[in-house]
Amino acid sequence: MTHPLSRRTVLRGAGAVLALPLLEAMIPTHSFLKSAAAALVNAPVAGAAGAAAGAPARMMFVFLPNGVEPTMWSQTLQSVLGDHAGHYSVMRGLCHRNAEAQLDGPGDHARSAACFLTGVHPKKTSGGDITAGVSVDQVAARALSGRTQFDSLELGGESTMTAGDCDSGYSCAYSANISWRGAQTPSGKDHDPRVLFERLFSVGSPGSSREDSQARQRRIALRRSILDALSPSTAALRARVGESDRRKIDEYMDGLRELEKRIEMAERFAKAPSSAHGGIVMPTGSPPDYTARIDLLADLAALALQTDRTRVITLMLANEGSNRSFPELGVADGHHEVSHHGEQAEKKEKFAKINRWQVERFARLITKLRATEVDGAPLLDSTMLLFGGAIADGNRHNHDDLPIVLAGGRSLGINHFGEHIARAGTPLCNLYVSMLNRVGVPSERFGDSTGTLVV
Repeated sequence: MTHPLSRRTVLRGAGAVLALPLLEAMIPTHSFLKSAAAALVNAPVAGAAGAAAGAPARMMFVFLPNGVEPTMWSQTLQSVLGDHAGHYSVMRGLCHRNAEAQLDGPGDHARSAACFLTGVHPKKTSGGDITAGVSVDQVAARALSGRTQFDSLELGGESTMTAGDCDSGYSCAYSANISWRGAQTPSGKDHDPRVLFERLFSVGSPGSSREDSQARQRRIALRRSILDALSPSTAALRARVGESDRRKIDEYMDGLRELEKRIEMAERFAKAPSSAHGGIVMPTGSPPDYTARIDLLADLAALALQTDRTRVITLMLANEGSNRSFPELGVADGHHEVSHHGEQAEKKEKFAKINRWQVERFARLITKLRATEVDGAPLLDSTMLLFGGAIADGNRHNHDDLPIVLAGGRSLGINHFGEHIARAGTPLCNLYVSMLNRVGVPSERFGDSTGTLVV
């Protein structure tokens, strides 16, 4: 092939538009030009640690609400993450002082979520004058703006709330958001897998043709895949590329079709928008099986990173203070309720079961990113994946030695030795400064940082 495909090549059919992952045919065949093009496409900014590796640097934050049961936490991590040794580090000694009361009284859950990625002590209010700070994901998103279709994605297992009193005089906006575009502006989040799928893969970039909304509804009602409408253009593309790219296209399409099928299966059991489930209105497309919902959101996030739709993602496993029960784990009690176990053995065991479920979701995401190859290396290698929360012991509500795990980032120069022990009281924001520098966003300070953390 004489001329390479455009990096912005998309598939079109019946008004539907689908972006593609990076193909070899999109890079000039001459080795010097190929290297230069890869650097231009992939390097986040000049001097970025990831630029030399030829892959875009990515970051994703997975939020764990309600803290952990500390006596079982380490054992849970070792048991669940054992297959990923060498790909993650348990971060010890990190704290969030701005999640503490500081004379504001109760409200640790709201403060913890609002502080988690901002490092800022939120203003205690349940009114419209909420104030926190710009979160680390949004600092990165602004610096990398324009390089991908979405500067960032914000996802969560539970819906966003922006008003009301959710925690001792703190607005629900604090408990339900970890991503903040501005001090008074939480980012909100997607919690419906169908809506996210259509947003990511069924519409084109701004200015391109879009699948007609009525046609999309008819397709969903008939359970027809968007890929069916794109078959002619897919066949034409396969004829233009080499065997390696054809294999990559087939794998990509198979992955999309599998996701569609899983979403459709979930929708068959989802409640209608006007129906209630346990007093909660279930939106169309949100699986009543909570594990299925989280896994779908995580898989869609991985696909968004793989196709370079975005390089910055946050995922809240649930809102902070969530009292969701987990019948699939044999836990009929609410999550928040068992986190305040008062040293009762039965509640501690139930709390530990939920913690294990949370770590299993994280481990599953690591597995997904390790198995996905981008630019000749596992996607995990160019992705810093942080898991944790701003409450340590769920029963005590302390904010020292937080449950934080950092995975991935090998091509960004991150080495993992199983455990990283920082001096007690080291701000978590020191790690965020280091992460910003790794994605090519030169930073000396963030939140309440006192320096950088060598990782």
